[in-house]
Amino acid sequence: MKVLVFGGTSEGRILSTALAKAGIHVTLSVATEFGRDAASDKSLVILAGRLSEEKMIDLMTRGGFDCAVDATHPYAVLGTKNIRSACVAAGLKYYRIKRPESDSFPGITYVPDMATAARVVDKNSENVLLTVGSKELEQFTGIDNYKTRVFVRIIPMQESLKKALDLGFSGSNIICMQGPFDRDMNLATLKKTNAKFLVTKESGDAGGFEAKVTAALLLGCEVIVIARPGQEDGFELEELFDEFSIGSFRLHEGGKNKPIQEKKSFFPLFIDMNGRKALVIGGGIIAERRVKRLLAFGADVTVISPVASGYIRFAASQGELRYFERKYQNGDITDLKPALVIAATDGRQANREAMREASALDIPVSVADRREECTCFFPAIAENEAYTAGIVSKNGDHTGLRQTAGRIRELLGT
Repeated sequence: MKVLVFGGTSEGRILSTALAKAGIHVTLSVATEFGRDAASDKSLVILAGRLSEEKMIDLMTRGGFDCAVDATHPYAVLGTKNIRSACVAAGLKYYRIKRPESDSFPGITYVPDMATAARVVDKNSENVLLTVGSKELEQFTGIDNYKTRVFVRIIPMQESLKKALDLGFSGSNIICMQGPFDRDMNLATLKKTNAKFLVTKESGDAGGFEAKVTAALLLGCEVIVIARPGQEDGFELEELFDEFSIGSFRLHEGGKNKPIQEKKSFFPLFIDMNGRKALVIGGGIIAERRVKRLLAFGADVTVISPVASGYIRFAASQGELRYFERKYQNGDITDLKPALVIAATDGRQANREAMREASALDIPVSVADRREECTCFFPAIAENEAYTAGIVSKNGDHTGLRQTAGRIRELLGT
């Protein structure tokens, strides 16, 4: 099987590496040399350079691919349009990775575009930190005294730096760094620039959105968010793991999905998690969703991960959970003795080792990247004041699961 992946995003790199480890031939197409360096995995064929729709069609036609995955940034509207059209022209099955939107924060301002954001900050004379990339920096050159009061944080790429300098931004006000950044780094940057405004995109946790917002709010900065271009259809990264045989679905030759026979029969059981220990290993998108659910049901949550989302870090700072900033180590589960373990790292070995330790102790464990290793499933939940319903899929059909859960929520009036 051959899969073509577009995008130098973190989701694109994670999926490409996972597919390659599963024995699937992967070609990863990224727009820049920087994206190629960030995805330096010897098991991948990596192509660097921006492609027109015509060049995409040529690549798809000559490459003999079974399908294409669009893992470009949520704001890369033109890129997504071209990839989708090229797939239609080449007769290739198309998948879109949909990055989950972050939870809303009180006290932040959403605007439809860069021009509106520039007008908002131009009404004030305070310093501004831009974390919106380099493509539309022109919109902010009309701000009064922009050369001295506007700071731009961009990726360390010659093209981006040259553009910022050519537009007149002061060299001392240009920060070239590769993100995403944790809350502490954002705090340090905002303090160093003395910024009273943060302008950013709603790039989700994978883009460090929550870490930026929580840092800004802690310092009393006004946050201006460029809203996403629109609602997208597609698969979340976790769902594509199932679609591509990294769960209970296998993508067969010809691009058709066929479910693998489920070997386990799981008994639905509701337990009281109030005050009971739950260990979440991992700090990314999936781990964060699990943490939020567990906290909502009163669980005593511990998170172990060398990196964690802004939400997890913020919740830890508020005493809502315990966070250990390190890798999982064999013995952690034995020491904590939790009632439930969630293994949701982006490393196969760590998830497998956690599963083995939990299983040996007869502790229920949910493994994010291997459905067949789970001894329990984390359900989709629908509830109102009178009822709580939990639903899982027998065959890993996440789309059907979402639709069914949605119908149940409608029935419950939520």
